[in-house]
Amino acid sequence: MKRNFWIVLVTVFAIGFYSCDEDDSPDKSVIATVSQGANYTNDIYYSLANGIVAEVPRTNWDIAFSVDAMSSSILINDGAGVILKVYPTDAGWNWTDAIDTTGYNEWDALYNSNESWEEAAFSQNATGHPNYGWGEYNSTTHDVIGVAMYIIKLANGDLKRIYIENKSATGQEYNFKYSDLDGTNEVSETISFNGVTSNYIYYSLENEEVVTDREPDASTWDLLFTKYIDNSIQYNVTGVKQNIGVQAIEEDDVLDLTLETYLESEFSDDITTIGSDWKDFDMGSFQYIIDADRIYFVKDQNDIVYKIVFTGFEGSSTGNMTFEITAL
Repeated sequence: MKRNFWIVLVTVFAIGFYSCDEDDSPDKSVIATVSQGANYTNDIYYSLANGIVAEVPRTNWDIAFSVDAMSSSILINDGAGVILKVYPTDAGWNWTDAIDTTGYNEWDALYNSNESWEEAAFSQNATGHPNYGWGEYNSTTHDVIGVAMYIIKLANGDLKRIYIENKSATGQEYNFKYSDLDGTNEVSETISFNGVTSNYIYYSLENEEVVTDREPDASTWDLLFTKYIDNSIQYNVTGVKQNIGVQAIEEDDVLDLTLETYLESEFSDDITTIGSDWKDFDMGSFQYIIDADRIYFVKDQNDIVYKIVFTGFEGSSTGNMTFEITAL
């Protein structure tokens, strides 16, 4: 294991940090371009080995449920403008209780974590095991039972109340319901995750339906080009998230790195290690400037390491971004 790690590191320095020798193969590097379209209409699922895996509408879902039997993760589409807030309830509250949104604007908004897929918006109010925010784990049935009411604001501005009733371990399904704030237009849903090969199942509250053919098989992609809320600045950004099991390192001024310096770096599971800060917007020129000294090393699910250097970003006019990929 240690011997293989050193081989990877030597390869990184031979190929990634110094100019190529005459005998080096020039086809190790590929210039790739992905386009999210004008105004970032699409999400792009990308394989470092095979290129674009799927191109899907970015705003056709509101919430998404993890299919992992050990997970309680429920995402919101915060990059499309969906906002989640916990509704303050009293002990013994009931789904049919009247909703009072006085003070709604002052309630804390819950967004997906920038570090982990597991720490999704519906879990941000978790207090610790067995409480996972929206629900509590039952050690007898292994179900997660809903304990919280939420107000969710859709991208179109509509407000809904939503209650995740449970995640059934034996049934391999989620049960949830939602309605208008006054209780009208109630919808009850059961979503099975049995046999699903993506990480999540996606659902549109606006259209009252499961969104099919969205996320591809979890084993086929490494990176997701998308929009999301950067929690450090509470702002919607365009950037890159890593798939579960994909790790990355961000490095600056790499030509000055020594082998000892690189050995001190560790691959991170942080899903926005690449993120959005490889570019900055210049208010003087009204153009995006790429950080020329920043590179990323990404280890895919098969432990193959790639070097990524971003070289271009055209902004919302086209949604085009260009980068160089080198297999190490």
